[in-house]
Amino acid sequence: MPDTSEPYDGVVVFDESEAEPIVGRVPSAYARVIVFDDSDAEVIVARPPAPDEDTPALDAYEDVVAAPPAGREQPYRRAVEDTAVTRAEAAVAPAPVRIRTTGPEDRPEWWPEATGISFELQDAWLLPPPDDIETELPLAQTQVLSWLRAHRELIDAAAARRRIDRRAIAAAIAWEALVNVRSASWRAVGPGKVHVDAAVVRETEAAGYLPRRTSAERERILARPAGAVDYIAAVMAAKADIAAVFGFDIRSRVDILTNEYQGRSLREWTEHLVNKRETTLKGENAMAVWSLRHLHYLELAGGGPTAP
Repeated sequence: MPDTSEPYDGVVVFDESEAEPIVGRVPSAYARVIVFDDSDAEVIVARPPAPDEDTPALDAYEDVVAAPPAGREQPYRRAVEDTAVTRAEAAVAPAPVRIRTTGPEDRPEWWPEATGISFELQDAWLLPPPDDIETELPLAQTQVLSWLRAHRELIDAAAARRRIDRRAIAAAIAWEALVNVRSASWRAVGPGKVHVDAAVVRETEAAGYLPRRTSAERERILARPAGAVDYIAAVMAAKADIAAVFGFDIRSRVDILTNEYQGRSLREWTEHLVNKRETTLKGENAMAVWSLRHLHYLELAGGGPTAP
């Protein structure tokens, strides 16, 4: 019986052609590496650095190139400049996979600053930050504030038409973008993440606040800021009208409007009020609490409360 005490001695590998014997030994990370393909291959030799040899430090600003998958067009090419260095690094990345996003097509997900804002408001990164506020805000909040200001006319018009406080519409959009951060959604589209086929959306259309639409029509409209803002305002107006029947005026109640925007369907809201024993309404879900705590932020975006 052969001696097996040396596991690397005398290992021979054969293939269809005559093969040279390969004598095994403990592998080294710096050993000669031979790569065979259909043609003659070059030998690549690697060696460890000598003890007294300086090893080059990794350059954090070396060019990064990510090749797109075979057969796929490379639509993105963006130079990102770091002001701390004297040169810019070029970056190339394949098109990210997105689901129902309303951000601009040329906004790749790898852009370093693009964190902290949900998929539906990615175009906020392209806006100049406001230069007239003294409050120091996190970068994401600053850019969402710019988005709300850029779309102030849409928000104000929808609030006036539906007779609800503009801050509630802005709060729904801001909370979804800054707190409920998602990279994509199968159900929600556009600013405020209106769910395309939610019961409250279909009920609001059926009640006459909006035209009846198919899912495809609704998705196309919600992808645009004007359409999304109109749906948000319509849902809030429908909730406010139901509340008025039971003696509650919530048109200026940012906490209740946002609480119910994120909460019940119209039928569930009606049943809740029918069975309610208390004489007051409270907004206690996450969006409502955030909205009350950030009223000053919402007012920076477009002013104080609007009269219904």
